[in-house]
Amino acid sequence: MPEQQASPRRLLDELRFLAFYLPREAVQLLSRRLPLSRLRDRLPRFIGQKLRSGLYPARLNDPLRVACARCYRPWGDPPDLDKNQPVRYAAPPRASVLVVTYGNLDLTRLCLASVQRAAGPTPFELIVVDNASPDGEQTAAYLDGVSASGLLPLRVVKNRQNVGFAAANNQAAAMARGDILFFLNNDTVVRKGWLDRMVAELDGDLGIGMLGPVTNSCGNAAELKVAYADLDEMERFAHSYCADHAGDQTELSMLTLFCAAMPAALFRSIGGLDERYGAGMFEDDDLGMAVRTRGKRLVLLRDVFIHHYGGAAFSRLPPRQYLRLFYMNRRYFEKKWNTRWPKR
Repeated sequence: MPEQQASPRRLLDELRFLAFYLPREAVQLLSRRLPLSRLRDRLPRFIGQKLRSGLYPARLNDPLRVACARCYRPWGDPPDLDKNQPVRYAAPPRASVLVVTYGNLDLTRLCLASVQRAAGPTPFELIVVDNASPDGEQTAAYLDGVSASGLLPLRVVKNRQNVGFAAANNQAAAMARGDILFFLNNDTVVRKGWLDRMVAELDGDLGIGMLGPVTNSCGNAAELKVAYADLDEMERFAHSYCADHAGDQTELSMLTLFCAAMPAALFRSIGGLDERYGAGMFEDDDLGMAVRTRGKRLVLLRDVFIHHYGGAAFSRLPPRQYLRLFYMNRRYFEKKWNTRWPKR
């Protein structure tokens, strides 16, 4: 009897998924033939709004948000650490920067090169968990080389299989010695002062449970409209924007974990990231809900800008697999918190 009941339930679940999936697949097909990312702002409002949110997460990235060159000649080709700029601290780390890698070695190299060059007075450690990158040990070998060089205070964990974004971050957090955790995607480029500014804000306002920077690509209110093509142009844009918004803050209902910071004690009291989200998606919404239920605020700092290439790992998934993961994780999030997920 239970099997007879389960079969119709599975069929109903699959029909619901198809109702979610098919319109989005149609948008994907159209976007391969029409410039929908440019056209949507010229279409009637209700159609443009449907493309922006009603069909979320159909992938209609504006190329200007993610077309920044994936190289930077002043840092080498491929990018490398500066041998004349080792990052070493006599004091224990205040901050633990947690990075999960899964392929995209070119972006990982850019990320670590930027972390080194942006290092300031706040002592930090860097913990990188490689989730079995599918590149024939290239990422693992590179990370081992960085660790051996002593140019960054780096510890490396190499998983034998991809355990998912949440589980890998939990691994790193369990090793962290700092009292502030920084979640940082490997497809980011950080700027001078980023870590010091965020640590100072958390130290100065105990009501903040988590905070994050503005960026060019993240899919929520932290995203700015930008038009730069390389990291030099990014730096000029970010310097001007942050100067114009010095001290500006906005309280949000969620922060994406491409870059976010929070007290380590709060993260541990929550129990870490919920690993039932598997490969990823919605664990950041989930963490934000957990922080707010503890009476803490989520704050966006408008005077910190981090470049984010955006979707570097998920863009490799076939559309159907990507949308099924989104759909299943959204359902789990809504059931867990007894709420409707607000489209961003």
